[in-house]
Amino acid sequence: MSWHWQSLLAVSLLSASALSAPTHAVSELLGPSRTERVANAVTELDLAEADKILAEKSSESPALAFERARLSVYRGDCDVAAASLSRPELAETKEGESLKQLAESCARATVSGLVIEDKPRGLWLRIQDDADRALAPFLFDVADQARAAITRAVGVDLPRPLRIDLVRDLFSLSAVSGLPVEAAETTGTLAVARWGRVILLSPRATRFGFPWQDTLTHEITHLVVTRATRDHAPLWLQEGMAKRLETSWRAARPFDEPEWADTLAYRALVEGRSIGIDHLGPSIAMLPTPEAASIAFAEVTSFVSYFAREAGEPALHLLFADLRGAGEHGADIALRSGTGYTLHDWNERWQRALLAKPPAAIPPSLHGAGGRDLARRVRLSDLLLANGKARAAADEIASAITPQQREPAIRWRSARALFATGNAGDTEAAEKSLGALTEIGSVHGPWFGVRGRVLRSHGDVADAEAAFQIGIAVDPLAEDAACEGERAPSGETSVTGKLPADPARRALCLAARERPRD
Repeated sequence: MSWHWQSLLAVSLLSASALSAPTHAVSELLGPSRTERVANAVTELDLAEADKILAEKSSESPALAFERARLSVYRGDCDVAAASLSRPELAETKEGESLKQLAESCARATVSGLVIEDKPRGLWLRIQDDADRALAPFLFDVADQARAAITRAVGVDLPRPLRIDLVRDLFSLSAVSGLPVEAAETTGTLAVARWGRVILLSPRATRFGFPWQDTLTHEITHLVVTRATRDHAPLWLQEGMAKRLETSWRAARPFDEPEWADTLAYRALVEGRSIGIDHLGPSIAMLPTPEAASIAFAEVTSFVSYFAREAGEPALHLLFADLRGAGEHGADIALRSGTGYTLHDWNERWQRALLAKPPAAIPPSLHGAGGRDLARRVRLSDLLLANGKARAAADEIASAITPQQREPAIRWRSARALFATGNAGDTEAAEKSLGALTEIGSVHGPWFGVRGRVLRSHGDVADAEAAFQIGIAVDPLAEDAACEGERAPSGETSVTGKLPADPARRALCLAARERPRD
């Protein structure tokens, strides 16, 4: 989930009276001013070009000084930006003070941050906690693949390096991005694309992880679309493209739902709960409820996919180019120029297409019976296992493992307890409790880690590796996911127990074992 505003002062001209910015008429006659050229280069993430323009010898106006500070924010040098924005002629303007507050909060949040770079691939990562260092190789691999896939889809590349901030909590995410904490909490925001970089919550911050790989790709898409349109893409296009492309970098996985957007958008439309692609406000992350955010994501994803099918991918690329030149005139002119239809026309066509093809019936519940008794058994089983009583832990949850039980977290708990007894006779029972892919109803990182272990023990190396990758994709700091289904004996050190052979996974496994046990 992400947050996208039109960048603060997309052309970054402060108040005309305070900073003597040129009028549009003068700009059209004389060409863009030096300030506008810097502003455009920064907005398009071409920071090297912005540096080059700033190096030109001429007097520096307050507007140009503001752009120099904004460039520092985009580069992640928040302390430098804060110092620059302390100049009275900047700090006394509304825009200058707003950016100064952001730069100062960002500087405080990142003061002890560690920067890790993959220079050959043009990737830059700043982490707040050294404990997240083990995630760096995995983040770099996904970022590199995602950037390439999005470039192919949009037709625009990103200048190097691609910058990523990995933050420890929502307060830090707010401090670095400017998104209010309350908005992030309300809609469950996990990342934002802001100030020329991706700001991503560490998987460590959530108890059960989250699909961080697709989330990272989603935010990289925002950066590419911003560059392609000079930040003139309307919110429906930004979010629709980001959701549409967030899985484009990888092969299909179990429990991907390609029809989810059309299904949810259809139901919202017929039930009167539609948000409307042109009524999103400044950001989906600012919507009032998680349900509203989910509906909005579904609608923009369904709409953009419909537009791409009907108008064709070339029309989508033309839309990006037209938006880049349309500026404040908006998407209607760009849409009419490229397709002959306005946004209102396309919206009506999309809604008619949705209503003409109702989704399939809601599938039956994929989860087994729950209730207080099961919750009590799960908790007691966890406590018993944590205290080294694996057999008792397995017995406590055994009654929940039925053919109807499709909750992977329950099956995983039973299997890990049976494996932990150390008895060869329990291995078959553990594998049966865990079940096959067809016996679960959702993705769960630790389940896939243990499933990979089972598959590898049977010589199915390729499927085992695929399972390990899915485990890391959704919960990289869960021990079973990070350690390829192996667990250190209860109460012993993190290095006890089998470790992955791959150095990056070994480091990730050790980092996972340093986390407090559940």
